[in-house]
Amino acid sequence: MLDGTQSQIRLRPKRAASYLKTPIRWRPSIPTILSIVFSVELMAVLLIPDILKNRAFILLVGLSIPIGGWLFVYWQIYLSVFTTPLRDLIDVKDERWKDVTFRGWGEEELIAKILPGSDTSRDLVVYLHGYSSSLGRGESRCLHLNSLGPHIIGLDQRGFGRQEGRFDWTILKAVADAEALLEEVPQLLGFEPERVWIYGHSLGGFITIRLASHPSDWWEHKLKGIILESPVTSFPKIIDEKLPGRMVMAKPWVRHTLRREYERIHPDLNVRYANSELPYWGLPKVDYLLVQAEEDETLGLDHYELAIKHLNPEDSYSSIHLVEGMVHTSTEDSAQRAELVENWLVPVLGE
Repeated sequence: MLDGTQSQIRLRPKRAASYLKTPIRWRPSIPTILSIVFSVELMAVLLIPDILKNRAFILLVGLSIPIGGWLFVYWQIYLSVFTTPLRDLIDVKDERWKDVTFRGWGEEELIAKILPGSDTSRDLVVYLHGYSSSLGRGESRCLHLNSLGPHIIGLDQRGFGRQEGRFDWTILKAVADAEALLEEVPQLLGFEPERVWIYGHSLGGFITIRLASHPSDWWEHKLKGIILESPVTSFPKIIDEKLPGRMVMAKPWVRHTLRREYERIHPDLNVRYANSELPYWGLPKVDYLLVQAEEDETLGLDHYELAIKHLNPEDSYSSIHLVEGMVHTSTEDSAQRAELVENWLVPVLGE
């Protein structure tokens, strides 16, 4: 039986992510049991060297080798995909940022930051940073957007910066967090914005696309556009890049492990590995600006090519730009990027 909160969540069909908490299992998982077995075998060899003369023990170790191979692949996948990496923190510097709290995926308390806009503005821009980044690394984008008048809301996404949530990390949790933050904006700001834009960099762009294709709650009809900077457009492409060495050759095995882990973490899973890319992931229902770094040292141009294949800016205010000399990282800003964003956003802000 689901509690009232979970039942309410499941009945909201337009939402973009998965929302039920991961079930608590009191019995240890198979990978955990196998890890304990291997640890015991290793300790036995270290503490009792003569045990290597025991044929039964040697047979046990021999039988354990193929299982050990599977276990190695499992932990490589878990540590590469479901655990966020540690990185030196770059915090925001502008003293005008104000901390606020909200409830994200699983009703977990998260911290976001608000950068107030002009006194007369009722416009809002939500900034979503990329993987292994933080709000501080993209602060220059936020300050530029704020200089145009709108209020800015951003956050260190779960597992990055100062935010908790490194383990059992998934992109659907990050989407749910961003969606929950949007839902609570009127309470956080003290008023309901008249117009909303979302700015997504790298993986933040992937989240932005999902939100813009599944708008909901009060902001469903207030979302006026999105800005995508060198966005991720395919989760499978990301996995291929993250997995070490020859593990990419074991794709069926990898996909099976990914599916099992996602099903474990998200009992209401609504996006599968094969369809977690454009166009199945979703296509924006609003106008968009796509600014792609030509010197993309992180993603290359594969994600950009998938974007231009499925995003059609004709007969709309949308546009796509491949910027020469621009790099992927958010810690380095580009004058061309700022100019493109300003030229696209200012005319709409003036309406």
